[in-house]
Amino acid sequence: MAEQRRSDRRVVYTKRVLREALVKLLRTNHISEITITSICELADINRSTFYLHYRDQYDLLHQIEDEVLREVRNRMVVVQEELDENAAWRPVTHEMMLAVLEYTKENHELSLVLFGGNCDFSFREDVLKVLKEIIPFPKVPLSKSMIDMIMTHAINGGIDLLVRWINDGAVEDPRVIADLILKLAYSGTTSFNPGG
Repeated sequence: MAEQRRSDRRVVYTKRVLREALVKLLRTNHISEITITSICELADINRSTFYLHYRDQYDLLHQIEDEVLREVRNRMVVVQEELDENAAWRPVTHEMMLAVLEYTKENHELSLVLFGGNCDFSFREDVLKVLKEIIPFPKVPLSKSMIDMIMTHAINGGIDLLVRWINDGAVEDPRVIADLILKLAYSGTTSFNPGG
């Protein structure tokens, strides 16, 4: 049993340092320019150990992305389950948005890399897909295609603000950014008009 725990700890450590090495390399290099050797050298892990866990650098990146998407989904679902069923309908609440922003801020360096230009650009599409699955839409007399367009517009706008906030150093309080994203999603720019 003790041997199993040591082995589990080694695997967790190995995956963590390989992940950290890839994230560090992605700050300045496109994923296509990063080699297994460069990841292993930075992580101080040999190549054979790398291949015990990942096929290549793309597999490592996709596993990191999947982990982030699972965590974002879990945080939003937990908040959603805690909401009062009788509360006024809002597909995304302040609490749900705050959960995402806090996770993003806690993982600022990783967020910078995943939304930056050095990855394979599928991450943003995957975020969009996950959010469309989680966020409910009210029963309205619109076609499925129209609802999808509305959701795509609203979610992409929120992602754009999130990315801008990350790129600017995530300085503003996540509560302020959550309010801004939701205000724009629900009321548009007219919500900023005096008396509007």
